[in-house]
Amino acid sequence: MVVSTGRRHIVNFRSTLIIIILLVGLGITYFLFLHNSEQSSTEINKPRISEIYNLQPNEIQKIHIQYDNTDLQNIVIIKDPFSNWKITSPFITNADTKKINELISEFVNKQIKEKLEVTEYKKYGLEKPTIQIKLWTSQNGQPKTFSLGKKAINYSVYTKEATEDHIFLIESSALQDLSKSPNDIRDKSVLNFNPNSITQLHFVKPDEFICQKLDGIWKIIQPLNLDADSDLIDSMLTELHALKVSTFEVDGDIGTTLLDKYGMLNPITKLKVNRNDDSINLDIGSRVINSDPQTNNEEEYVYVRSSNIGGIYTVSNQIIKILNKTLLDIRDKRVIDFQREDTIKFEIELEQQKTTVIKLDDTWELQTSQKILADPQAVSDLLFGVDSLKAVSFITNPNDRLSIYGLNPPKMLLKFTIKGEDKPAILKVGKNATEDTVYVISEKTGEIATVKRGLIDKLYQSENWLSNKQVFHFKIDDPIRIFVKYQEVSTESNTRSFTLQLIEGNWRLTSPIKENANNEEIKAFLYRLIDLRIDEFLSKDSKKKYSITDNITGLNSPYIQIIIELQDEIYNLQIGNQDSKNRYYCRLKKHSGRIFLIDSDVISNLMIKLSWIRNQ
Repeated sequence: MVVSTGRRHIVNFRSTLIIIILLVGLGITYFLFLHNSEQSSTEINKPRISEIYNLQPNEIQKIHIQYDNTDLQNIVIIKDPFSNWKITSPFITNADTKKINELISEFVNKQIKEKLEVTEYKKYGLEKPTIQIKLWTSQNGQPKTFSLGKKAINYSVYTKEATEDHIFLIESSALQDLSKSPNDIRDKSVLNFNPNSITQLHFVKPDEFICQKLDGIWKIIQPLNLDADSDLIDSMLTELHALKVSTFEVDGDIGTTLLDKYGMLNPITKLKVNRNDDSINLDIGSRVINSDPQTNNEEEYVYVRSSNIGGIYTVSNQIIKILNKTLLDIRDKRVIDFQREDTIKFEIELEQQKTTVIKLDDTWELQTSQKILADPQAVSDLLFGVDSLKAVSFITNPNDRLSIYGLNPPKMLLKFTIKGEDKPAILKVGKNATEDTVYVISEKTGEIATVKRGLIDKLYQSENWLSNKQVFHFKIDDPIRIFVKYQEVSTESNTRSFTLQLIEGNWRLTSPIKENANNEEIKAFLYRLIDLRIDEFLSKDSKKKYSITDNITGLNSPYIQIIIELQDEIYNLQIGNQDSKNRYYCRLKKHSGRIFLIDSDVISNLMIKLSWIRNQ
């Protein structure tokens, strides 16, 4: 009996323990899953502040935030007619509109978790609230005032609207969302205007001049009427708009002592930026070295005073590079204005030579005694180069005697005929101003300027530079007969040659033997000829200067001679001796006066053996 009773006690204990474990498990399951699901489902349906108090984020016009914490300054923020936010207290400056909109949206979209009927507010921290926020939907209307008190359970904070007796709970994250210093929410843009809205720039230092935007084009209107470099100004404004304030130094009223301390009594640069209905004054003061706390690197900044931000702050010294512009920097420095895309003819007149190039459909042709195709890349480079030719300096008080600058008569005369225009655009080139620059004058403006010599030196080569560098102008199926003659270097009388004829689409050797040729090898040879390019033309001056004769070039007895016969044209390429740079003197017989040079490695690829072209 004793044993039986003990066993029953053990069984009862085990059963009780199992029941307890099951109940605990069910409880845990409920609180972890079912309870949270019910709570989440309930919270989804909780009303938001915006719904209960009719506060839509985009309708808020004014905000006043007060703090119990004296470390934080009370803030007043007002929306202007352009929907931009401005801080009006504790000082006046632009606010970061995006941040303010986010702050409003976060608050008014908080859910009201629970409504509580209470008789006194002290124990909830609402008699002396941690934060009080007032929201106006009309500048002159009555605000909705919300007080945030102590934190409650479940990440909540007690909240009260001023006109109501009850209180309610919202997420406690509202305390952190609203705890902002003025510097946290102020606009850190140096220029908060859209760059495209700016219509006038008044540069005060280092040079004083005014630029005006007229029909989308920038002009200098004072002290002279000049075209401005619109691309440069637009780029400058875009860079300025991207700059951000590094640190805020002084806000509010600034006395003479502080202005002197930060270099504002004699600023490095002064600029006034205007748009249709507003303006900004920018003064750049002293330089200052600041250390980056993360990298410990020292960087140079400058103090800046701006009428749109207020106070004095630091900005990267990049602002000096952007704004420190002279009249010469800003003015349009192009020395000749013409539409290169519409140019149909241009002329280069030198003292003893005139080069004329005419556009024929999609090609350019040199008008010499024998018409020659122009090099399309060289023509493109010339037109682009002249159109973008910019002055290094302008002669502000030129002497009336243009001969002093080598401009009467000019050393070079450039004429560009534009489609649909009666008169050509003319640029005169004079003597060297310095080792690297030369005087020029545009017939249209009459202004004397200096430009870099790089392009001008190429223009003196005129015909040689502009001539097409391709030796042969035929397609692979055009040749009908090929004659090649090589002269061995070792023995003048030792020569070898061969002749090929195209018969019914196949190449056949006709001399020194008669048999079918290797078509693939002949085509490869023709492709090398089609790809043959001239390194450099030998100018008439060079031939005269270095006394280059046919005996020197070896073209009176060519080292290689290649004749390509087409249906209506014959090419006769003569290749002579090498120059000091191991390039071969060459010429086409029909243009015997035009000697050019080709690299020796290229010429060696034209050397083929009879055994290679025989069809074996």
